Amino acid sequence: MVAVHPPGDAAAQAAAFALVIARHETRVLLVRNARRAVWELPGGWIDAGERAEECALRELREESGQAGHGLRPLAHLLLERPRPEGGVQVLAGLLFAASVHEPVAFMPTTEISAVGFWAADELPEDISPIDAELVARYGRE
Repeated sequence: MVAVHPPGDAAAQAAAFALVIARHETRVLLVRNARRAVWELPGGWIDAGERAEECALRELREESGQAGHGLRPLAHLLLERPRPEGGVQVLAGLLFAASVHEPVAFMPTTEISAVGFWAADELPEDISPIDAELVARYGRE
């Protein structure tokens, strides 16, 4: 389950992860997670001493090979996930938008098997449900 709120300064300080909706023209970039076998938005955990904006651009580059431009915050996310010992863990994150001016060729890695640009209303069937919701809300902005 994910809750979406407008971004704010307090959200940036509490964020543990960052995601990015990167667009080239009218299409949204998705990466294929090799381990989970799903398409998803590029993103990951914020490193110690790293700002959420830096994480978003770094993850976009690491996961897709693409350079992001015009990064801007879209939303503060609260993600609930079950704990192995029971109960729920709530993780805070930030969703950003960026543009990809000139897409570059992608070389598969052990983490990401493919990269694709998709129309927001023609997403692959095996996309992460949370990411599908985020693209539906913000993929046309």
